[in-house]
Amino acid sequence: MTVKRNQIIRNMLVTLVMASLAVVTLCSSIVSASQAQENSAVSSDYSDENNWLSLPEITKKVDTFYIYPTAYNDFTEGAPVLCTLDNEDMRQSAVDTFETQATAYEGSTNVFAPYYRQINMAFAATATAEERDELLQGKPKADLFAALDYYFENLNEGRPYILAGHSQGSQMMTYVLSEYMAEHPEYYERMVAAYALGFSITEQFLEENSHLKFAENAYDNGVIISWNTEGEGNKDQENFVVEEGAISINPLNWMRDDTYAGYEQNLGARIKNEEKGEYEIIPEAADAQLDLERGVVITHTDVLDPMPEEMGFGPESYHGGDYELWYSNIEQNAARRVAYYLAEQSGRVTDYSDPSSWYMIPEITKDVDTFYIYPTLFMDMSDSAPEYAAIGDPSMTGGVEMMYGIQICLFDESTNLFVPYYQQANMTTLIEAREEYGDITYCLQNHYPQQDIWAALDYYFENYNEGRPFILAGHSQGSALSRLVLKEYFSEHPEYYERMIAAYVVGFSITQDDLDQYPHLQFAQGADDTGVIISWNVEGTGNKDADNIVVLPDAISINPLNWKLDDTYASAEENMGSRVQNEETMEFEIKDIQADAQVDTDRGVVICTTTETEFENMGDLGIPEIFGPESFHKEDYTFYFENVRENIRTRIDAYIQKEV
Repeated sequence: MTVKRNQIIRNMLVTLVMASLAVVTLCSSIVSASQAQENSAVSSDYSDENNWLSLPEITKKVDTFYIYPTAYNDFTEGAPVLCTLDNEDMRQSAVDTFETQATAYEGSTNVFAPYYRQINMAFAATATAEERDELLQGKPKADLFAALDYYFENLNEGRPYILAGHSQGSQMMTYVLSEYMAEHPEYYERMVAAYALGFSITEQFLEENSHLKFAENAYDNGVIISWNTEGEGNKDQENFVVEEGAISINPLNWMRDDTYAGYEQNLGARIKNEEKGEYEIIPEAADAQLDLERGVVITHTDVLDPMPEEMGFGPESYHGGDYELWYSNIEQNAARRVAYYLAEQSGRVTDYSDPSSWYMIPEITKDVDTFYIYPTLFMDMSDSAPEYAAIGDPSMTGGVEMMYGIQICLFDESTNLFVPYYQQANMTTLIEAREEYGDITYCLQNHYPQQDIWAALDYYFENYNEGRPFILAGHSQGSALSRLVLKEYFSEHPEYYERMIAAYVVGFSITQDDLDQYPHLQFAQGADDTGVIISWNVEGTGNKDADNIVVLPDAISINPLNWKLDDTYASAEENMGSRVQNEETMEFEIKDIQADAQVDTDRGVVICTTTETEFENMGDLGIPEIFGPESFHKEDYTFYFENVRENIRTRIDAYIQKEV
């Protein structure tokens, strides 16, 4: 069953039917724009908290100033063209719209929203562009400029901010961007982005306002983001929010060309289920492709109906879905732009005294810690993607949460688990380093990833560790960094290294050359030695002689089932259980998947011959062919989950007994 749009849109449809029956009466009753302009001198008082829809508690480093769309929908005979600030219907509709739109910014910003006097929808739908502009330049603009003055002088406290709006709110934003920000460059320089959705930003507008620039990708700052959403049926049709020369960016792939973005790129529309009275996130709800001539986003969807044609948006406009259809993508993108703005403003120096720089700072309940460095989660292969993730990039931070369920939780049972966020290298950056130097380490060393991990370790040892023994653990890029920690950081800090129980450097090679160059390092010889490195990469037999980005020449691996370095075969009967995700419940469970293990001593990897089809090798996942045709890289921990968990306990017990 199609999920219908929220109640505010339903109400608008009812009143529009009434309007269509009384057009003549309505038009004769509307006060002209020029007459209304005469009463525009006095703005509303924004020192009065009652004149704000939202005055948030300050919990984030960035604000959003949100300008709601048309919430004044009075089609009764003789209704004023402009509402008063205390109009109850307008205020309630604004609250409803805040829920459907502005909440997308609440995860990453403090959202401020003033009430403002605005045009009646009845006038907006029938007036010319010139008439709307003349009226909006009066009381609505006076209110918003006054609200901005009060916000910047009394509420903002120097924080960067996002401007966000929709429809009439976005048309108001054009005045803010072109006039207010031109008069206040000291404020404009702190603008992270302006989401002017549901009203056209045009090439002419940008040419007339040279201080403004339009977004080119998902990451740039100080830019305008805009689109109008339509179906194919609106081609060549009149839509009063779409202007000649309009430009848009695709809300799924954040590209300016007509590259198609499929349904699978839609993280989730947010639609109100009228039967339940609740908002629902519906993944893969709509696709998106830019019509470059018209300057709009073209979509196909069955979760929202088009706007009624009589509203003036054309026969197939999804104006009411400019936020709703792309809600989760907007939410992620706002967080991403905030992250990159803050990273650049800080000189990309991560402050580990700030708890938000850590995924996990545990309550201390155990005698041993783990310092865990997560694998590559920043995998944007687009040309515009940054080389290194910002510390708060949502694709990375969300990935760490996912990775906890897959592998990080291994260390949570026996240790106090510390996990810092860090500015990791993009997958493309790793690939380029491998191609140029033969080792991804070259893009980590003396750059943001190493800089962050060193700073996190310093803060951890100086403020959190309190002399406890610890485990160093990682996977993939995290293990490449762990390798650097072992070789370089612990060479500089032998006083810390002597308390290391073990280092699980899984998913990236430790080589014989590493051990020869750094004699303080020792590789594990069995299941219970301490102060040692444990490492392996898992492959199938089909990867023999293939290039694998995480496997180095002269690599060493230990068998995670029998804890031997030679090629003694460990059958699946020795496997205590693999960790898999149930596709129906999405819960993780321990299962026998018949994962065996045998070390290929020539290649320095662990060979697994499991035939379980639910485990795709890396070549099946849409990742570039950098792991070889049969790599089980993502299963390095999960194939042998219970054996590794037992081994952690074994090495901790051995260390403690040795120290007694």
